[in-house]
Amino acid sequence: MDTQKVKGTMLADIVRMIRKNKDKNWGEYLKPEDWDVINRKILDSAWYPLELYTRFGLAAFEILANGDPRISYMGGQIRGEELFKGVYKSIIIDKYPMKSLHRFVGMYGLLFNFSVFTIEDVGENHVKIFHKFDRKNLEKNIPYCHHLMGLLDTLIEMTGGKDIKIELTAKQWENAPATIFGITWK
Repeated sequence: MDTQKVKGTMLADIVRMIRKNKDKNWGEYLKPEDWDVINRKILDSAWYPLELYTRFGLAAFEILANGDPRISYMGGQIRGEELFKGVYKSIIIDKYPMKSLHRFVGMYGLLFNFSVFTIEDVGENHVKIFHKFDRKNLEKNIPYCHHLMGLLDTLIEMTGGKDIKIELTAKQWENAPATIFGITWK
């Protein structure tokens, strides 16, 4: 199998955060050669190794969010608002959270060179999103999943959903075959 990769769109936000905080002690998490990538322009349409993306994400989580999943969640909400009002505004279908979630899953799949998400409609305002991550890096999946929860929360809210509840009903890092986001709204 080819090396797993992500589009630069996924990497750009993390790299911006690291650049803005160069004074922090990144040495425990980043390799010296990582700075070559951090100091270069990140091209949205270019492919970058998943390993780089997960390492940068974990470093930002530990250093900037102090390892707090709630901060990662809030960061996802903020990033979601930027993305869904900007480059991914076509995902938003006003008053149709379900359709918007399906669009999001489809679009998100284009940002990886491997399968990431599947979605299952459970009820009128209830879906399950299944996420399979690289089994070698499961611990790095924790901040990423909380960030995704924030993105999904923002997406549903922007499309008219209320009383949004997102919970991880299965966690791949606890030996489940996939991480499952159980999502309900009114």
